[in-house]
Amino acid sequence: TVMLDLTLVGNEFQNSLEGVEGDIQLDRYLAAYLELNNIFPILGNVFKFVSKDVTQKISILQTRAESQPDGYQTVRAMIKHERESGCVAKERDNGCRTLLRLHRALEFVAEFMNAIYEASEESLVSPVWDAYNGTLAAHHTWLIRKTVGGAMYTLPTRTSLLEQVGGADNLPRLVAIIRRVYNSVQHLFSEHSLLQLK
Repeated sequence: TVMLDLTLVGNEFQNSLEGVEGDIQLDRYLAAYLELNNIFPILGNVFKFVSKDVTQKISILQTRAESQPDGYQTVRAMIKHERESGCVAKERDNGCRTLLRLHRALEFVAEFMNAIYEASEESLVSPVWDAYNGTLAAHHTWLIRKTVGGAMYTLPTRTSLLEQVGGADNLPRLVAIIRRVYNSVQHLFSEHSLLQLK
């Protein structure tokens, strides 16, 4: 059974790039992420907490966008709005901090999907662990890293995972689009010195 529509994810992320060069349409980004979030339960119990966290962060951003549409139409608009209003410094669940957490996880997903595409063995332990260590691990506590490491052995096989995501054919296109989106958000956050938000 296909649990994740990679074509939809790719199309929505592609749509998020439409508009002003170097900016991201926030509603399309969140729509893509909502579908992409289905990847985490497929990876097993350890990633279920990631799925819940992603759902919560998408909800925070959607609520902010609904209450102030102009301030949250694009990532650039959100950064400008939140810096001018002072909420980046005052509010823990501000949009910039929330998006930064999604942004970091997106880098992991791109590296992980690329590793799955390139993998020749059925076991995903090594490629997923390498993707995690090269991305999210830097932002996690020792305890979380240890938990994730132990749970790597509950990952599905490559064949099982590919069945649930509709095969490997869409992965190269999707990884390329995700990297473009990631690089745009990375540039915007770097430009405004927001990559180190706690």
